[in-house]
Amino acid sequence: MLTLTEIKKQHNTLYNSLHQLLRSDENELSTYLNQVIIKDKIGETCTYAHCYFITLDGNKRPRVKDFAKFIATRISDFAIPRKEVLRALNEAITKNSSAPTDALNLKARKLFTKLPESGEGGELILSILAETYLKLPQLFTKMVLKTNSDMHVHGSDGIHAGINSDGHLAIYWGESKIYADVTTAVRKCFSSLAPYLLDSGGSDSTNERDLQLMRDYIEFDDTNLENALKSYLDPNNSFFNKLEYRGLCLVGFDSYKYPTQPNTKTTEILKNEIQQIFNERKVHIENRIFKEKINTFSIELFLLPFPNVDEFRLAFRKELGLNNE
Repeated sequence: MLTLTEIKKQHNTLYNSLHQLLRSDENELSTYLNQVIIKDKIGETCTYAHCYFITLDGNKRPRVKDFAKFIATRISDFAIPRKEVLRALNEAITKNSSAPTDALNLKARKLFTKLPESGEGGELILSILAETYLKLPQLFTKMVLKTNSDMHVHGSDGIHAGINSDGHLAIYWGESKIYADVTTAVRKCFSSLAPYLLDSGGSDSTNERDLQLMRDYIEFDDTNLENALKSYLDPNNSFFNKLEYRGLCLVGFDSYKYPTQPNTKTTEILKNEIQQIFNERKVHIENRIFKEKINTFSIELFLLPFPNVDEFRLAFRKELGLNNE
């Protein structure tokens, strides 16, 4: 299999066009997340795992609320189509006013559900992780198609794009599951992802609606890129036969390893304990992948333990002004 560097050299046109869509800053995100494991192959599968944990502050307290605040500033990029964002940015410069971008941010906030058990915070995290650490730009957002903010979007939790070793488009179907219990989160994540990878076409396939929406609604400043992507997404075009489906997952869960009192545990100790959790879960993850029969598909899996997933959800809701709804 070609490395990413080799793919860039051999197929730089599509790669560079997609790369220009990225909106991320690894240095900023690394302020809130510490790396434990990256690109660790899961047994005899084609899944690679990446494990991070919430950074501790100077007094060794997990920065959960700060992390929630950070991802809340990314809601417009996640929820609003790219051309609409660009129009607002250009209008803000022309008018020498932040009003257009403020209006866009308000629109994005109103798209997030008020439901307290919402997983939309996890979907946003997955998108940020994919763009920042894997350099996979978000291809399409369905949030803006909502007709009721109290509903979740149907279909996959995210759609990102990359290129495979042949230089053709790879679509990453995203699934994010955040539960207190890691076993539940892993099971639900892979069971939700499996249909998007296994369905092989037809009007009733799981991904048919998402593919149709992308064909109808993706819109970029780069017309050549837009046309190329639509060629891959058109079942009547020969390029569709080159399109590869891949998986993109976030599993969030509770971990009692985080310090509950200030100045009681160092970052290094916490990192070692989180790594032990990861090592203990690898066999279970592998078994789950085989059980869903998706072991031959390329999948990128992020694992992110929280001190308490419900506290994170509440913090995220507060940042969006939804806590009193």
